[in-house]
Amino acid sequence: MINTDRTEGLRALIRQGLQTVSQQSTAAHLGDRSTYVGMSDIGQHWECPRAALARKVLPTTGSLERLLILQRGHWFESGVGQALASLGLHVLPQLEINWQHQGVPIKAHLDFVLVWGAPVNAIRILEVKSTDKLPDTPHDSHLLQLHGQIGLLAMAWDKPAFSLRAEDGTLLHEKITFPQLCHAHLGLKLPICADAASLEAWLLCLSMKEIKTFGPYGFNQAMLDTALDHASQLWGDLTAYRAGNLSLSQVDCAQGFYPLCSYCEHNGDCPKFPQGVQMPQWEPALNKLATLKKQRTILDAEIKEMEAVLKLVHRQAGTRDWVNAANYRFRAMLTSGRSTLNREALQEELTDIFRFEGLGDIDVDALLARCERTGGPFERLSISPIN
Repeated sequence: MINTDRTEGLRALIRQGLQTVSQQSTAAHLGDRSTYVGMSDIGQHWECPRAALARKVLPTTGSLERLLILQRGHWFESGVGQALASLGLHVLPQLEINWQHQGVPIKAHLDFVLVWGAPVNAIRILEVKSTDKLPDTPHDSHLLQLHGQIGLLAMAWDKPAFSLRAEDGTLLHEKITFPQLCHAHLGLKLPICADAASLEAWLLCLSMKEIKTFGPYGFNQAMLDTALDHASQLWGDLTAYRAGNLSLSQVDCAQGFYPLCSYCEHNGDCPKFPQGVQMPQWEPALNKLATLKKQRTILDAEIKEMEAVLKLVHRQAGTRDWVNAANYRFRAMLTSGRSTLNREALQEELTDIFRFEGLGDIDVDALLARCERTGGPFERLSISPIN
């Protein structure tokens, strides 16, 4: 029989340790985050201004789940750093850029900057993100963060805005230009102007089993301006909040269906979720449903794993016949793929046909829209935890 008290005590011990590590790492490498706007703050503000401000002014709960997610990112980042270092590359980890934009203090911390000196003069920014499931496309907030990084690097290149710290947080170089830092720390000579170098940024998304890359992205003035605008808006809200002229309820929040709302630590009194009917007696049912869904996710993963094993067994058996196993038989076989309609290809084909027949003025999009059918409305149960 499991001793619940001792089990919870061990979980609490792990949570406390992770919280201490997180606080020490933040203090050593990021400093007091309430005194500046970081690139992740800008990405958060793009998604939800209220959540970005709340993260600046309200304490976090420090739950074990949240701490594990944060530390998983640090562990992945450390692993990527070790992999790059083993190749003998010139790498600047956690390069810090200090910048002022219209009185707004901004700090960018770049996960990894790979540097090749003359005659190549190439700079590659790598931003590492950990995810449970790899996205098909990069999140807009991550792209804005990445464009802000490469934009600041290019803009501040020849300004005394760059600093670098050791793993323990010890300051190695402080507020020098990027070419000066690369020469002092890496022994590389870079041009005095960013225009003479090749600058690219990449996004690396890692799960426990896979890695997916997005890029390369180059300097984009419009995206940099967008990032700086969000920094100004967040700093303005932060200043007004501290002066008592603004409350969280007055700040815009994410609208529509937004999956990250469930993970927001400050969704308890969010105006997106107006006060509804109080029926606390249904909490056990919701807890049970959440548990069942979690079990289903685990079972689906185990099913896929077992199917993969049995497919491998069948291939290694060297036969196309059924394999008998006591009361079961199994066989791996190829089946036809599902047929789907490529709307873009059909649109191009119809456009070419109409143009060939001299009917180029026909609105192909409208024609396709008339042929589409929308299903009837249906009920959907939405469940969101109150944090």
